[in-house]
Amino acid sequence: MRFKSPETQKEFYELPTLLQVICSEFELLSWAEGVDPVVTRVREAVVGSSGVHEAGRAVDFRDEHPTGKFAYSDEAKARIARALNRKYHRKDGKPTLLWHSFKGGPMHAHVQLAKDVSTYETT
Repeated sequence: MRFKSPETQKEFYELPTLLQVICSEFELLSWAEGVDPVVTRVREAVVGSSGVHEAGRAVDFRDEHPTGKFAYSDEAKARIARALNRKYHRKDGKPTLLWHSFKGGPMHAHVQLAKDVSTYETT
């Protein structure tokens, strides 16, 4: 796993262990798809954000590049999201991983930890 900056890397290793584990699994699934994932946001504040990053409960991974190219194919995105959302299924109906664009920004993978770990279904 690579990081956008040394600060992003430092913030990542201060996150809750469960979020780091989920991100490590994202990394392994990405490697299986031929992608070396890059963490682009951990705690960085963005105008209009819900605060989940600032609270240390979310990590973003690069997908869309400024050139308009994507790191992940649509099929790879679906496989990775399906695997992580099944393994870390939330009873509140929210996904653990989703691909999205925030306020027109670049498309990216967003991994989010529930506030309460009892939200996750045990398998």
